[in-house]
Amino acid sequence: MEWFKQFTRTTAVRLTLVYSLVFGLLAISVVLYISFNTGRLLIQQFQISVDEEVQEIARSARNNGLRRIIPMIETRSSWPGSNLYIVADATGRILAGNVRDLDRSLLSQDGWKLPPFSYQRFEEGPPLARKAVARVFSLPGNLKLLVGRDIGEAESFRRIVLQAFIISLMVIVFTGLLLWFIVGRRALRHLDRVTKSSQRIIAGDLSQRLPLSGSGDEFDRLSVNLNMMIEQVETLNSGIRQMSDNIAHDLRTPLTRLRNTADAALNSNATTDDKVALEKIVQEADQTIETFEALLTISKIESGARSQEYEEFDAAQMLVDVFELYEPTAEERGVELQLDATPPLLVRGNQALLVQAIVNLVENALKYGTTNDTPKLTLSAYADATELFLVVNDNGEGIAPEDVDRVQDRFVRLDRSRTRSGVGLGLSLVRAVAELHKGELALLSAGRGLKCQLKIPRT
Repeated sequence: MEWFKQFTRTTAVRLTLVYSLVFGLLAISVVLYISFNTGRLLIQQFQISVDEEVQEIARSARNNGLRRIIPMIETRSSWPGSNLYIVADATGRILAGNVRDLDRSLLSQDGWKLPPFSYQRFEEGPPLARKAVARVFSLPGNLKLLVGRDIGEAESFRRIVLQAFIISLMVIVFTGLLLWFIVGRRALRHLDRVTKSSQRIIAGDLSQRLPLSGSGDEFDRLSVNLNMMIEQVETLNSGIRQMSDNIAHDLRTPLTRLRNTADAALNSNATTDDKVALEKIVQEADQTIETFEALLTISKIESGARSQEYEEFDAAQMLVDVFELYEPTAEERGVELQLDATPPLLVRGNQALLVQAIVNLVENALKYGTTNDTPKLTLSAYADATELFLVVNDNGEGIAPEDVDRVQDRFVRLDRSRTRSGVGLGLSLVRAVAELHKGELALLSAGRGLKCQLKIPRT
C-alpha cells in the first residue's frame, strides 16, 4: 500500500479532498435549506387551507345552527384525502369526525396546534400513527371543532429530497474518487519515473534524462525544458572536468620529471646549499603532485564513476586495519591511539574510498588534533539496522562552529593550520566519499576536541 500513501500525499489529491469537503458542506446546506423551507411552506399552505375551511364551517354554524354542523362534518370526513375533523363536547368526547384517537388536551384551548401532533384515523386494519397540524375553534353549545391537515405529504417530500441528495452525493463521491484513482495513479507512476531519474542525476549521472509520457501535457513540457537544462549542465560540466583532468594530467608529468631530476641531483656531488634547495624542490613537487592526485580523485568521485565498484565488506575489520597501520606512527608522536570496533559490521560500498576517507580523518587528527598535553585519538565503528557510523575522535583544539561547513570546502585552511603542510583537500575528499555513498560527514564538538562522524547507509 506504499503507492496509496504516496497517492494521498500528492497535492492534486489533497486539493480534491478539500474541494470535495467544501462542495459536500455547501450541498448539505443547500439541501437542508430547501427541505426545511419546503416543509415550512407546505405547512403554511395547510394553515391557509384550514383557516378557510374553519371560517366556512363557522359561517354555516351561524346561518344554519348546530344541527347542520355534524352532518356537514360527517360528509366532509368521508371525502377521499379529506382533512381531519373532530366535533367534541366539553369533556373531550368525540361526537363526530374521522379521527379515532388523539391527545384530548389538544381540544382544551382554541388556536393552532403546533408543532405537529400524533393521531390515528378510522381505517381498515390496524391503526396507523400519523402526524398533523390543526386549529381548534369553539362552537356554540360548548362544543369544540378541530380541523387539521395531515403532514405526511410534506414529510414524504422531505424524505425523498434527502434520499435523492444522499444517493447523488454517494454517486458523485464514488465517481470522483474512481476518476482520481485512475488519473492520479497514472500521474503518480509518471512522477515516480521522474523521481528515479532525478535521483540518478543527483548522484552524478548527468547522462540520464527525465522520461516523457508522450501526451504533450504540462508534465512533458516541464520535462523537456529540464532535459534541455540538464544537457546544457552536462556539456558545461564535462568541459570543466575535462579541462581540470587535462591540467592535472599534463602538469603531473613534468612535475614528476622535475621531482625525479631533483632527487637524482641529491645523490650527486652537489654542495650542501644545493642539496638543501633540491630537498625543498622535492618536497614542493611531492605536495603539488599529491594535490593533483586528490583533485583527480574528488573529480572521479563526484562524477559517480566509482559507485560501480561497490562490494560488501566488514567495516569493523577495515577500521582494525587502519588502526594497525597508524599505531606505530601514533606511538612515535606520543599519541594514545584507541580502537572501539567489534567485527562484523557488514556494509555495502566502495571499500578503497572509505579506507582513504578514514585515513584522511586520522591524518588530520594526528596533524591538528594532538595539541593536548596527553593527546588521545579514538577510532570507533558502530551501526544500527540501517546506518553505519565511522568515527574519528581527538582531544585537540577542535573547530569553531562557524568554521564547520567552510572547512569542508576545497582549498580551505584555517588560520592556525597554515603553518603546517597541506592544501585543504582532505575533508573535501571525505565529504565527496560520504555523498557518493548517500551519507554525510558531520564535524561535532566533543567537549575538548573534534568528533568526525562519517554516516552511510548499510545497503
